[in-house]
Amino acid sequence: MSDSSNKPLWGADNNALVALLAVNLVVAVTFVFMKVTYYLEGFPAQDFQQEIYQYVILLPSNIKIAPWTFISFNWTHDNFWALFTNLFWLFVFGNILQNVSANRHLFPIYFYSGLIAATSYVLHNGQEPLIGAQTSVLAIALATFIIAPTYKTLSNIGKGIPAWVLIIIYLIITGLSFKDITIEHSFSIFLGGLSGLLYAFLLKKEIDLGAWMHQLLRSINNSLTPKS
Repeated sequence: MSDSSNKPLWGADNNALVALLAVNLVVAVTFVFMKVTYYLEGFPAQDFQQEIYQYVILLPSNIKIAPWTFISFNWTHDNFWALFTNLFWLFVFGNILQNVSANRHLFPIYFYSGLIAATSYVLHNGQEPLIGAQTSVLAIALATFIIAPTYKTLSNIGKGIPAWVLIIIYLIITGLSFKDITIEHSFSIFLGGLSGLLYAFLLKKEIDLGAWMHQLLRSINNSLTPKS
């Protein structure tokens, strides 16, 4: 993998991990705020489901009237523990990738994995809502397994813990969570997660699937920069 970029500072504009964490948190807080507002105003829970919830989660039956849910589901959480768990592991594996100069690949992996999972779920006509960042966190974890499996973190514990150990722990926890969801649901998450492996394998061959995203961002930034 050829990537000469260094780990960005936490407050830097180009810190992809901070951006991913921040967007997920902002969406979650906004979601809760709107839900509480409906409750305090005395509106029934069904109104919130029909007017807000169905327009951010992914349901194949609803895709024609809300096509943006192909993307929005991947940034939305409807309970605290799902949010906490996903952001915790996102931080763990995202931080490892940043430490091996792979910061610029976090967003492309996050984006591609969500899109693939959504496509699979719609094609399989899933009946339950697809929601949360689990797919993308799985993809980032699997990409970490290819890019930096031996990278050691938590160096204050013995000689540190290799990334592959944390990935196995995460995969076991994720696998156990699949028993509570449908086959279509778990298959779509798994398929989206595998995109992280594919992305990392291609990156090893110097094929960067995220290059067009960075080029587009640079073009937008250049177009918005005032001319002297």
